[in-house]
Amino acid sequence: MITVDLPSNEALEAASSAFTFALVGIGLLIVGSAVAAATWARSLNSWALGGVSFVLSQTAQVVTLFLFGPLIAAFTSAPLQEASRAIILSTAARGVRDTRPSTAFGFGHGSIDLFMSSLILTSSYIPALTALWVLSVVRDGKIFIGSDTESIDSWHTIAAYLVSQGTITTAVALIVQGALMFGLHALLTLIVLRAVVRGGGVRAVGLGLLLPIAIHMPVAVVRTLFPAATLPVLLGALLVALLAYRRGRGSMAEAAAGQ
Repeated sequence: MITVDLPSNEALEAASSAFTFALVGIGLLIVGSAVAAATWARSLNSWALGGVSFVLSQTAQVVTLFLFGPLIAAFTSAPLQEASRAIILSTAARGVRDTRPSTAFGFGHGSIDLFMSSLILTSSYIPALTALWVLSVVRDGKIFIGSDTESIDSWHTIAAYLVSQGTITTAVALIVQGALMFGLHALLTLIVLRAVVRGGGVRAVGLGLLLPIAIHMPVAVVRTLFPAATLPVLLGALLVALLAYRRGRGSMAEAAAGQ
């Protein structure tokens, strides 16, 4: 028995348009961050290394997700990302020490985050592509040919959910959220870099990572478990990160000059 009605063609088309708008906006953010890294920061390599740091963290994140489930993985996301940031900045990205290259590093980290993240259905580029594909096959109708009632009902349910999520307001919010995440990742990179530049061994760097982890943790958890509340939490984290960076900027400059 089919328990969920299929949304109208007009609703499906409107949702497709919203997801397309989100895709274009997110794509422009990613391309724009790379252009900014290559021109303003003159360090596309730093941008690429930032992407590598995110991939490194996600490798460990996938293992955590597989072994312990999504709840634990949500709480390990921030520590893993900040640790991977520190590892790359201490090794392959030793030349990244000034504000502009480190900002480019943060943009690269944020770009791959935006592109690869798939824990939240409509929070990144890849799931939005999936949403567009689902809406397309549902509108075409061929997916229902030969399907049993249970399968048809499942497709109807998915389509209804995507229609409820696929609004211009949601698309704009996702683009704004993506832009703010770029800012947060840039500031977190600068704070992590401060700990790396200070040095003092693994223990000292680890202690220096507690602040960026504390700033990033609420965003990572809420973004995964309560996505509708992400924007206000992200704004709060961005403000705290900015204040933390400004407070420690002087000490970072002194440590860098001493090396």
